[in-house]
Amino acid sequence: MSEFVIREATDEDAPTLARLMGHAAEERSPDGPGPEALDRPASSFADRGGRLWLVFCEEEVVGSLGLTPHGRPREFELSMICLRPETRGKGLAAALLAGANAFAAASGGERLSLWVDVTFEDVQRFCERQGFIREPGVRARHDRAGALECRFSRAVAV
Repeated sequence: MSEFVIREATDEDAPTLARLMGHAAEERSPDGPGPEALDRPASSFADRGGRLWLVFCEEEVVGSLGLTPHGRPREFELSMICLRPETRGKGLAAALLAGANAFAAASGGERLSLWVDVTFEDVQRFCERQGFIREPGVRARHDRAGALECRFSRAVAV
């Protein structure tokens, strides 16, 4: 049986995180996180007042979730949310979200938000199960795939 470990990212995780994002690009839009987030993952998030957590299985990153303060007061935005398909349904996304929620609460956050590609119905269902509410409207990402995203938000759980 495989053992999963969740820990905060370091900049040395860049190569294995890039592999995860490469796998995610096969499922998603060809545009992913910016180069700094992949070259210096921990520093990129820390420089913006946030954190990035990774899920490992046998020394390989199989999941990620990042959190940074949003432009709105007391709001934190989730990003780089990714789990390899074979790891889904094991509670890892909920565990990552719980850690992000705890960080936001300890940092004075009151809301969590994220943008989800409108075609990712499984991610939208996960958000709804976790208490997120889909807000009206969509935004265009202006990427090569022409992706549209919908916004979800919820109060930080205390």
